[in-house]
Amino acid sequence: MTVHILEAARVLTGRGQVLTPGTVVLTDRRIVWVGLSRQLPKPWAAVPATARIRLPEATILPGLIDAHVHLSFGGAPRPPVALLATTRMEVAATIHAALRQLRDAGITTVRDLGAPRYIDSSTLADLDAGPRVLTATIPLTVAGGHCAGLGGAVSETAEIDQLVAANATRGADWIKVMVTGGFTTGGRSSPYEPQFTDDQLARIVTAARAHGLPVAAHAHGSAGIRQAVGAGVDSIEHCTWMTPDGFDLDHGVVREIVNRRIMVCPTINHHARDATGRLPWAVRREQLRVMLDAGVRLIPGTDSGIPQTPHDQYAYSLPIWTDLGYSAADIIELATAAAAQALRIDHLTGTLTAGHVGDLIAVPGDPMTDLGALTTPVVVATAGHLHYPDTTTTAEENTRP
Repeated sequence: MTVHILEAARVLTGRGQVLTPGTVVLTDRRIVWVGLSRQLPKPWAAVPATARIRLPEATILPGLIDAHVHLSFGGAPRPPVALLATTRMEVAATIHAALRQLRDAGITTVRDLGAPRYIDSSTLADLDAGPRVLTATIPLTVAGGHCAGLGGAVSETAEIDQLVAANATRGADWIKVMVTGGFTTGGRSSPYEPQFTDDQLARIVTAARAHGLPVAAHAHGSAGIRQAVGAGVDSIEHCTWMTPDGFDLDHGVVREIVNRRIMVCPTINHHARDATGRLPWAVRREQLRVMLDAGVRLIPGTDSGIPQTPHDQYAYSLPIWTDLGYSAADIIELATAAAAQALRIDHLTGTLTAGHVGDLIAVPGDPMTDLGALTTPVVVATAGHLHYPDTTTTAEENTRP
């Protein structure tokens, strides 16, 4: 049995507790004890010094969760098109590099929302103890539609059923559907218009339910958002309320999103405040405030892997949520416990709870007063495996008698 005892100036449990100073005990893959350092049970207090890690100026908290990434894209200018010219091994190498980036940035869980036709759960297997990946494998779209190059074009009922079943076999945790077009592929893809009929989209949701899988709907345009809500999807990605002439935030549909308990991942990345053009931040911020005021459950994700959005910038995006009225403590909860609950994995991770998987990070200082601390983790644990992204850390290891 491998034991790690981590003691820090403070421990944020993710359940509203701040332990000062606090200690977390990991054995193999699990958290077995969390509490005030002075209350460490005698059996753990007696373990050898080699199992102890002291972080006297740091904060330990649950690992971060990015709810919308694309591991296989690698930041290519036109990612789905570029993937057509790559081999399975090349894409696997891109995914593994992404997982290392994410881990070193303190991100211990991601939801990967779109991969090529030849990628399955085996490609996402544990690589040097990387982050947990919730995968949607091949997204459903239409011929010539958004991300059709990933291999998920369907139209007939039989094709829908077959692809959903194949994705389930590949190890999908979610089913992804491109309800509208997007901005990274051309052809028939329009972000303002639905790609599927109401009946087709309803069939996709029904097929996913038959396999016990939730549905994530890529939807920019207001018409597509309306359609996705009517079909009963579980999450809406982007949700930008666009029309060819501007924006149309439908308050009635917002109420339906709340009533149906559909979560929204607005994919806010580190560039959001600088956004101009089709979706300026002032407009986006007002949309999000309206949804929040109505009771919509928002969850953070960055769409990392698309152009100009590296996988290791998630923590840099989190301070932007203060523009929506969140405090630093609220944002930390949003990126950990609330994200885990929204993604249906709160029984595994998201809080520092005995019995949960050992996903945590240690950061310098106090992120509740400076969210910037989240950008420089000094220790990352993924399923109990310790990593040290910052080799200059002054963590006092093995110094306690």
